[in-house]
Amino acid sequence: MLHPYLNHPEAKQARMHFLETTVKRYAEHPAMGMWDAWNEPEQNFVNRAPTPDKLTCFCPHCLAGFIKELKTKYGTIQALNTVWGRCYESWDEVEAPRNAQTIKDFIDFRRYQLGVMEREAQARLDCVRANDPNHPAYLHVVPNTMRIFNSVTGVDDFAMAEPCDLFASTSNGGPIWPNQLISAGRGKTCYNVESHLNAGQISLHQKPLELGDVLSDLLPQIGTGVKGFLFWQYRPEVLGTEAPAWGLVRPDGSDRPVTRAVHQFGEALAPIMQQLTECKPEPAQVAIWKSTRNELFEFCARGDLSRLADHVEGYRVWFRKHNIATININDILLKQGALDGIRLLVMPACYCLSEAEANALDQWVRAGGTLLCEAHLGAWNETAGRHERSVPGCGLAAKWNLHETDSCASLHLSDAVGEHMAGGINPDVAKALGEESGGLYFPIQFNSGETLLGSDTFAELTNGDWTPLATHDGKTVIATRSIGSGTVIYCGTNLGGALEQSPQGANALLARVLEKTGIASPPTIKADPGVQFDVLYRNDAPAFIALQNIEKETATATLNGTWKGCFSGKTGGSITLDPGETDLFTTTPQLNT
Repeated sequence: MLHPYLNHPEAKQARMHFLETTVKRYAEHPAMGMWDAWNEPEQNFVNRAPTPDKLTCFCPHCLAGFIKELKTKYGTIQALNTVWGRCYESWDEVEAPRNAQTIKDFIDFRRYQLGVMEREAQARLDCVRANDPNHPAYLHVVPNTMRIFNSVTGVDDFAMAEPCDLFASTSNGGPIWPNQLISAGRGKTCYNVESHLNAGQISLHQKPLELGDVLSDLLPQIGTGVKGFLFWQYRPEVLGTEAPAWGLVRPDGSDRPVTRAVHQFGEALAPIMQQLTECKPEPAQVAIWKSTRNELFEFCARGDLSRLADHVEGYRVWFRKHNIATININDILLKQGALDGIRLLVMPACYCLSEAEANALDQWVRAGGTLLCEAHLGAWNETAGRHERSVPGCGLAAKWNLHETDSCASLHLSDAVGEHMAGGINPDVAKALGEESGGLYFPIQFNSGETLLGSDTFAELTNGDWTPLATHDGKTVIATRSIGSGTVIYCGTNLGGALEQSPQGANALLARVLEKTGIASPPTIKADPGVQFDVLYRNDAPAFIALQNIEKETATATLNGTWKGCFSGKTGGSITLDPGETDLFTTTPQLNT
């Protein structure tokens, strides 16, 4: 929240004075464990749905800081004009963009504001450490999933995690939020310090929660690598629209069902807390690219981020269902070539790419990596501030001998089906389209016979020395080729947001990709479809397995060795799970006696 504005010097001085006074006062308090220096930092509260006219901040201090950053980045006003497509004669003429349609200036300005947030985070953490060197200092975000928090109005949580001693977030269970927390933390100890398991408000009182609800939300987070939980909150709200919800007890302080459930949860895990803390999850060999630049570009193109979120989440959900560990990487990590241990990189809706990212991507593939990318890879060259004339962009078309020869939106295809394409159509285009409605999805035929759905866009690929894998209307839409020691599978459409609509086709493609890379779920366990699991390792040996049956029928999981459920008490190598059942199985002696 930018009130008072973060670039205002007097306001910053007042903030730091307040923080310094607070830290000095409580540094030696016996209840002090660690410092959370910033709660859910965001730029635009309460305008979380990003609209250009409500974005912060355009004050003189922000403009001066922005121009200073532009001078450092571009050097001369002529260089800025070249990239932005302007004809400024001096730096005094530069404006902070309020319109996203010219793209590059908007991306530069929003990245500047993200940097402002990052510098504020660093200043707060430095202040805490200077006045209390004995307790860890961190901040906690709401994970940038592009749904509630995003790069337009929120923060880059990868960058915010960097200066922290540990990292934390508000979180719920499921495949998306904890994964983003762990990905941004990049090996730091990570906590869920604001569990929203018990959410509600005056108009929607919270659901009665039993132990099974607690287990299904929290145990998969432990399996992902989350090391602890702090509930929001112990006592329920009594002020504002969130009253009388969120509390682990009733407003009068008496126990609710969730009170007993959380007590049972903590009591069962108490004997193995230390072992759980020392464990590490299955190392990910699959990375999903989630770029700040690309998010900002998508907002410029569509006016929202929902479709981009659909595509990123589609892959994450598929891999989660198939018990393949994944992490997210951002544009900075790709630029740095920080892909150690990654054998497969998935790039959903990867329209905006910098030349540095493209060069690093090419080097990584040539060194043996496997890339699965979607349509228009790097077609918007973020370095040049222009749409490329040859796609894939940023020089990759020439390096890989591949071209998108023609492209069109899916709504123009005669066999497109499903909902109308939403968002991103400006009034002039809408007027030209008239009554044309089209559809979001269209069929793609694999050479082996399966059907997969593409979405949003269609690009025909020239074959060249590439091997066609799938076609639409007789035209190649998915192709593959070896590049150096690695492999590229290039998709001339967006697949992520359609994977659940065509599960057989999705399995046909992604199972082949996994077979090609040799990536498989951990051999410690074999489970029926619908059983999701995470293996936690201690001293490089499996020590815990979180099992969850997400189906409505009984399922079985076969575990190598002797295991015991911390909550069910079930033992043996073959475990039967009731519908919806979640449990943590251990080889730890304390629970196996």
